[in-house]
Amino acid sequence: MRNLPSTLPVLFICEIFFLLGHGLIMTLLGVRMSLEGFPSQMAGLLMSSFSLGFVVGSYLLEKRIRSVGHIRVFSACAAVLAVTAMLHGLWVNPWAWLFWRLFGGAATAGLLMVMESWVSGESSNDNRGRVLAIYLVISTTSLAGGQWLLNVADPATMVLFSVTGILFALSLIPLSIDRIHGPVRSGHETALKLPLKTLYKRAPVGLAGAFAAGMMVQAFFAMTPYYGQEIGLSTGQTARFMSITTLVALVAQWTLGRISDRLDRRKVILFMALVMAISGGVISMVARVDYLFLLLVACLHTAMLHTLYSLSLAHTNDWLEPEEVIQANAKLLIWYGIGSIVGPFSASLAMQFFGPDGLWMFLGCVSLLLAGFILTRLRGRRSWAPEVAQEPWVPTAPMETSHYVELDPRYEPHQFELEFGVEHGQQ
Repeated sequence: MRNLPSTLPVLFICEIFFLLGHGLIMTLLGVRMSLEGFPSQMAGLLMSSFSLGFVVGSYLLEKRIRSVGHIRVFSACAAVLAVTAMLHGLWVNPWAWLFWRLFGGAATAGLLMVMESWVSGESSNDNRGRVLAIYLVISTTSLAGGQWLLNVADPATMVLFSVTGILFALSLIPLSIDRIHGPVRSGHETALKLPLKTLYKRAPVGLAGAFAAGMMVQAFFAMTPYYGQEIGLSTGQTARFMSITTLVALVAQWTLGRISDRLDRRKVILFMALVMAISGGVISMVARVDYLFLLLVACLHTAMLHTLYSLSLAHTNDWLEPEEVIQANAKLLIWYGIGSIVGPFSASLAMQFFGPDGLWMFLGCVSLLLAGFILTRLRGRRSWAPEVAQEPWVPTAPMETSHYVELDPRYEPHQFELEFGVEHGQQ
């Protein structure tokens, strides 16, 4: 931290408060809906609503950052999140919650765009890899820590919604009391256009993996707290379950990522999909009998699950020229976003028909379909060596926007350079 640009430690403090609040409300809503007797479909719709807001916000707030600056957009989005968090507790109504989560998704996208473009703008070639590692560790641990906060108070009361609102409000303070300005350099894009058809021809497994990751990751975060309550886990057990399975991703990403640098990434993704299919089936059939066994198998599943998008992105980038990376990343995020809208509601329907274990049946079936798709692309190829010269793998955060690619230390900053001339004059 000592050798980083002076604005980044301040921004990282804001990130910690924001992701603590985000991690808490994600788990809290699932638990509270189960306590209120809301049907599983409503829990799925809630995350789908959040994902829809996230996708829409990613498009609409990009121009606001350019026109009014990073700090103003960050402040507005944090305020929206604080207000909507407390509104969930003041008015316990599933349809009202859908509305609040739509705005919450858009505001979350705005905060992430501000942080990622800011971190990129303040980084240099010398420290970009180190900054990315710090950003990733803070993101994952803060998200897991927020889920652990479910133990602070009874989720059936207003208290935890207030705590969430306080955390979002606290994320405003470091930027407000420090004499700080937005980044001088940030954004997109001197990039070649890359049609979706061309991208699919080059890296079909990357697109399929991104879509499957969106379906499964968001279904997991949306429905697992609800699942925990439905099978009789205590609030503390649910909080620990969500926190530990999220932290596993930090170790798994680095391990699987480094392995994929040496082997054909498609076959690594195939192996991950098969592990997820098997572990999903095991959990749906026998994991209820013992909490520790459930946690162990779920950690194996989520180790693969939370790494799937990262490896899909890395595999896609292997088949592209550097100037095509931005467009490819944006298209993969669109497919991830579509999957994140479809996945939670689809998982909730599976839970309606098959009971709580339908969540793991859904995750296992999606994984099996992904494995089948990859096998069709690998017919006749027995070598584990990659067909192209693979770039070194780069980790991804638990949530990201199209600005995250700017943090990639493999590419020069001038590839993404766009001057935000209004920053200094309008903060």
